[in-house]
Amino acid sequence: MIPTTPVPAKDGIANPAPLGLCAFGMTTVLLNLHNAGFFELNTMILAMGIFYGGLAQVIAGVIESKKTTHLGSPLLPPTVFSGSLLPASS
Repeated sequence: MIPTTPVPAKDGIANPAPLGLCAFGMTTVLLNLHNAGFFELNTMILAMGIFYGGLAQVIAGVIESKKTTHLGSPLLPPTVFSGSLLPASS
């Protein structure tokens, strides 16, 4: 006999919150080291700010919204963290 109860689909995607929060933290540390005068603004800090700090947070925010996680969706929207880091890195 065929079971009539629905089987929930398994989500094979890991939690994207650590990616987004680590991207925000690492980019903030690098930009603060530049602001403190330890390093000049070179291509490494600029690339980390744009790609790791900005693009990774956009991807993590989209994945978090698709997973419908109620805690992570407000923390990682693409416009809050990455929108504030992209102008600061240039």
